[in-house]
Amino acid sequence: MKFTVLPNLIALAVLVAIFWAISRKATTERVHLWFAGWAFILLHFAAEFVSAAKDPWGAIAAIVSVDSLVLGGVAFLISVSGIAARRQQLTLALSIAGPALAYATGVVCGITSKNYYFALIAASVLAPSICCRAQAVQSKWKALGISAVAGSAAVIAVWAIVRGNPDLGIAVVLATLNFLIAILYAGSHRRATAGVITAVAGFVLWGAVFPLAILLDIFASGFRPQSEAWNIPKYLVAVGMILTLFEEQIETCKYHAHHDELTGLPNRRLLEDRLARALTYAHRAETKVAVLQLDLDRFKEVNDTYGHRIGDLALQEVAARLAKRIRAEDTLARSGGDEFTVISPVKDRKSAEALVSALELALSLPILIDGREVQTGLSVGIALYPDDGSNADQLHAAADGAMYAVKRSGRAAHPDEALTESSRVTSL
Repeated sequence: MKFTVLPNLIALAVLVAIFWAISRKATTERVHLWFAGWAFILLHFAAEFVSAAKDPWGAIAAIVSVDSLVLGGVAFLISVSGIAARRQQLTLALSIAGPALAYATGVVCGITSKNYYFALIAASVLAPSICCRAQAVQSKWKALGISAVAGSAAVIAVWAIVRGNPDLGIAVVLATLNFLIAILYAGSHRRATAGVITAVAGFVLWGAVFPLAILLDIFASGFRPQSEAWNIPKYLVAVGMILTLFEEQIETCKYHAHHDELTGLPNRRLLEDRLARALTYAHRAETKVAVLQLDLDRFKEVNDTYGHRIGDLALQEVAARLAKRIRAEDTLARSGGDEFTVISPVKDRKSAEALVSALELALSLPILIDGREVQTGLSVGIALYPDDGSNADQLHAAADGAMYAVKRSGRAAHPDEALTESSRVTSL
């Protein structure tokens, strides 16, 4: 038994338990692959712990040790590859793991045939191309980075085989896996957060460990760092992954605090913030702001006739159509069950009326859901700052009053009327 491995074995067991607990609560495939990757790393340390046993158990432990590192790296790679389909994930995993496992196992078992290793290298070069073709990498620069790393690794591995040192190829394989994971991990996140930076740095250092160990063995054979020093990158990766999950959860909570869960539109809280800012700017610039209160006509009948599932899908389609009709500087929010609010900087009331016409036109065609045709329309009330109110409460009250007046009239109001706009007839 290698008792020097025991501290790392215990630490990895705790780490795997943590990721197992996280994976039970998570629904994303990525977290489950992270758990699988750390489980393989734990298996690596367990095999290292018993690798001093007499053959054949010692030889088997050596094979399991190196193969577990490869499989752990493949699991991490698939988790950040950007591939969602299970079949494509499996294809990529097999294309990478197959040649790598065969190479590592061949070295441990003492296979000396150069052609055997050359064939495996040729097969492994296809993996990055599969990765790119499956759109795992969306950026041209990331694809270039992956190709450069894979190509360099293949050249170094061929050189090692020609020199009669195929065992160096194992270090090349493991280093390459970690460098590729670092590239894809960075590319799979939009922002360079503390978690992402920590994880990427950990993978880069993890990959650098393997060639560094070889260089130290050649040029400084008397220098023997403690095993814990070599394993620091692993724990950096783990900390980075956990931080990434926390950061994403915080961002998700922030998003849901300001957006409607069903439609993804701003909710009342974000709407009031946007309106306050728009009014502040309009006051300083002496411009106008239109507050449009939108209500779907007879939408209750949609829920009563087809059920709330169809009603929810219809609301999502309505929100999508309305969002296409507003400008980038406008805000469309879901302010109630079947009510929406639009905030729009305008020149005058005529500009606001033109926006209303565009919004009504968005619902002129029926909505088709599960073979059912749902036709709905809008009752819209306009309130203009500063004509109809000087603050948010006054503008909301004016827009609501205009909207209900439209609903009662059942027809378009005269453009000169201060508080009302048009309504479109609704049918189911």
